[in-house]
Amino acid sequence: MTAVGSGDTPPKHVLIVENILAQAQMLGHILEEEGYQVSMADNGQSALEMTISLQPALVVSGVKIPEMSGYELCRQIKADPALRQIPVILVTSLVDPNEVLLGLQCGADSFVIKPYERSHMLARVEHALSTRDIDQAPEASAPAEIFFHGERHHITASRTQILNLLMSTYDAAVRRNNELTESREQLRERTAEVLKSNRFLDSMIEHIPTAVYIKDAAELRYVRVNRALEKLTGMPREALLGKTVHDLFEKDDADMSVQEDRRVLASGTTEEIEEHRFSSNGDGLRMLHTYKVPVFGDAAEPTHVLGISEDITQKKELEKVIDRLHAALNLRAEDLEATNKSLESFTSAASHDLRSPLSVIAGYAGLLEKNYADRLDEKGLHYLAIIRARVKSMAGLIEDLLSFSRLTLQEVTKTGVDMNALVAQVAAEMPGFGHDAPQPAIELGPLPDAPADPGLLRQVWINLISNAVKYSSRVATPLIEVGGRVEGAEAVYSVRDNGAGFDMAYYDKLFEVFARLHSDEEFEGTGVGLATVRRVIMRHGGRVWAEGKVGGGAVFYFALPLQGA
Repeated sequence: MTAVGSGDTPPKHVLIVENILAQAQMLGHILEEEGYQVSMADNGQSALEMTISLQPALVVSGVKIPEMSGYELCRQIKADPALRQIPVILVTSLVDPNEVLLGLQCGADSFVIKPYERSHMLARVEHALSTRDIDQAPEASAPAEIFFHGERHHITASRTQILNLLMSTYDAAVRRNNELTESREQLRERTAEVLKSNRFLDSMIEHIPTAVYIKDAAELRYVRVNRALEKLTGMPREALLGKTVHDLFEKDDADMSVQEDRRVLASGTTEEIEEHRFSSNGDGLRMLHTYKVPVFGDAAEPTHVLGISEDITQKKELEKVIDRLHAALNLRAEDLEATNKSLESFTSAASHDLRSPLSVIAGYAGLLEKNYADRLDEKGLHYLAIIRARVKSMAGLIEDLLSFSRLTLQEVTKTGVDMNALVAQVAAEMPGFGHDAPQPAIELGPLPDAPADPGLLRQVWINLISNAVKYSSRVATPLIEVGGRVEGAEAVYSVRDNGAGFDMAYYDKLFEVFARLHSDEEFEGTGVGLATVRRVIMRHGGRVWAEGKVGGGAVFYFALPLQGA
């Protein structure tokens, strides 16, 4: 861009003629940024007077201005010998081909089509100023005559003016054509996108399993339905489209539907109908859950009603079945609770009743050993030892049974348990195997705390660690590893040993009362310890499981919920 008003050269003066203030100020700002001096007029008469007095280097005028059009202003400037050398640029929307003819007749030097770009306006201004000094006196030749729209017109402008005006008009036409071409391409792309989106939406609506329909707001006639509605009503869409609910369904159902639709249209808000009965021609009486949505057009009033109806008949039937099952389960749970209490009472009573004869047997066995040991041979002494061992085992079993029966009756009082301290204390109190047997190594890893009943949980650790010590007593280097971690909302603990292990085929019996996977000759026990562990952990809302391999050791896990402290 050629600099203007630089050095000692005064800035070139441009007169802007525009009655719309915002447009005049915008153009003035553009020109002043490029160094031009700007004056403004808001009507044709004032502009002519200012042109005579100011003698600007250029006049830029709109064509629709008060008191005198831009064409008339240009004609009067070009008719005055003292002013005709001032170039005139007309700013127009150029929506009428006659504007070009008017421009030729008035002697305009250039057109600028609005809305214009900054660079294009500055280019036309610079071009008009650069050709200002070219002789623009009327040529000696006679005025040109042209026919346009059946009328004869006389053109007195010079060839230079005609050429400049036509070139600027052609340039504007090319720009406008390019803009239209680009707009058409954008419109074509947008149309393709809309069609693609509509096809996708149509496919979605058509294939979703929920009934979808659209009614017009005026008469509530169906204008769109999908396959699910055809299936629900038992009617093809040809029989539905263009019809009202009164044309298709029973009067009571139709009246209710119309009331809902009119209510939605009046309020302009979505309405949910959680349950309503519908008599289907195909499947009989159905239960529906429906949303009705007002659809708005360009105006503020809704033009359609969108309905989305889900057939919940099967769901409601399943809810009834589930309710019946819950009632049956609750009754069964009450029966089981009563049975468990009876069994626990029986176990407690039986255990107490067994203690008395067992004490008698133990007493007589002691007397027999004390008074008649010297009269018994080796076999007799062996029998006596077996009796005393069995009495001791039976006493332990009775005690375990009493403890197990008390677990259900004992209240679980949860508090935050320092698991590391608790397990360290249990491990320190654990007895060894005797002087001649290898002593077990108990390795304690870091254990997360958890909410639990400290007394009950202590019994869990005693049972699991003593179990691991017992079943690893026959290996050369017995090792028990205690570990823990947090997994989600649970604290998970484990006790691993390298002892006898167990066969996973019998896993289901592992936590049952009296169920033992090893004989008394292999390992002593009552078969209540693991059942106690499971009962305690379940009462805490947790879970218990194990893994094992014969001769390859075992690992017992239990998990406690971290919530509910």
